[in-house]
Amino acid sequence: MPVLSLSDCGLAAALCVQGGLLKRAFFKSLALRVRGLKDGGLPVMGCNHTQESRKAGERTVSQKFSSQTMVGLGALCAATFTAITTELAPIGLMLEMARTFGVGVGQVGLAVSAYALIVAVIAVPLTRLTAGVDRKKLLLSALSGYVLTNVIGATAPSFAVLCVGRVIGGASHALLMSMVSAYAAHLVPERQTGRAISIVFGGASLGSVLGVPGAAAIGHFAGWRVALWVAAALAAVLTLFIAAYLPRVGHAAKPASLVIVRAPGAMRAFVQAILANALFFLAQNVLYTYIAPVLMAHGLSEASVSVDLLVIGACSLSGLWAAGLVVDKSPRMGLLSAGVVMIAGITLLCGGLVSGLMTVAAAAVWCAGYAGVIPFIMSGAIRTRATSADIAGAAVNSTSNIGILLGSAFGGKLLASYGVDVLAPTAIGITILTLLVVLFSRQAFPTHLPDHSDSM
Repeated sequence: MPVLSLSDCGLAAALCVQGGLLKRAFFKSLALRVRGLKDGGLPVMGCNHTQESRKAGERTVSQKFSSQTMVGLGALCAATFTAITTELAPIGLMLEMARTFGVGVGQVGLAVSAYALIVAVIAVPLTRLTAGVDRKKLLLSALSGYVLTNVIGATAPSFAVLCVGRVIGGASHALLMSMVSAYAAHLVPERQTGRAISIVFGGASLGSVLGVPGAAAIGHFAGWRVALWVAAALAAVLTLFIAAYLPRVGHAAKPASLVIVRAPGAMRAFVQAILANALFFLAQNVLYTYIAPVLMAHGLSEASVSVDLLVIGACSLSGLWAAGLVVDKSPRMGLLSAGVVMIAGITLLCGGLVSGLMTVAAAAVWCAGYAGVIPFIMSGAIRTRATSADIAGAAVNSTSNIGILLGSAFGGKLLASYGVDVLAPTAIGITILTLLVVLFSRQAFPTHLPDHSDSM
């Protein structure tokens, strides 16, 4: 059994946030979509669809997006890319940061993982407090927060100052990832919500696939401070672009209500949906947090891990794409299928079933299934209508981060006590438990969705 070094632990702790970001961002976005329908919350915005075109869009999910819609979705996609790149950039810069500040790699890892804790704690209350704020101004404020957190990090004279910057970034993340899906949902007809969110959160996947390795490369050749300056510049350019081109949306006149139960069993279904979310994240991060030592235990070299992760991340986009095809049609079967794909990929990592490059292929299957979970969970939480859409998104965002924190902590304890071989079976067990929760939540995850706008 390979020995897990301190640097491995720090890297692993930071890696856990990657899956988390993608999910929680995906989660909250979908929430605001439904709110515009009948919550008395956000009105439908942006594309100025006529009543006839909206109804036609609800009848056919294959309708093409307009150029104006694609500009908006592209801008939001870039926002999620910026968010993930900003949050995860320190993953590839840990060693350099640790040497600069004279701290352990594990401490730098904690600075990265603190994002998850901050989002878990403040997502719901912050969403309520900002319900009456113009959505576009709020989005621009969140992007400005990313600029600030990177500038503070790039100029930080001490590790403590760097951590202050990370706190600002975490708050910005709680805001931005709670509203981007809402924006996406309001830019398209209701029945195309899943497709729109898949496009937007393709940026989150690209952030982990391209943004993190890119930051690591810049850090290697020019220094970690330069890498953060580049991230700040990208966030600043995007802020200006969105200010100029993203359509403005409406906002609620008062703080969102925590509980708006509209049907018998709605609150129970909502609890089941967010429980399934937390369990999916727990299962994922028990294993993914420590993917570097897992890959090495299957015969891959430490030098190849960064490339292996790049391949795995790229392949995970296929799961997101596939989910976008069925999320508005058969959410129950789609979510169960995504969970089964996760289990299939993780099973191949048990024991010595695969080695070498086949390990990368198995991990790619696993992560593709996990990426596919994202749209189903959010739409399920909103569909229960137990609370307003934005609060549903905030709850999903919070529980996803709780899953990240518990998963990384539990996985680390198992790794230290029993070794790397126990992580995959544990993740499988938790995923099976999650699928049982899904099976018992027909209201949140129905077999088929009706074709009328008031169904949600």
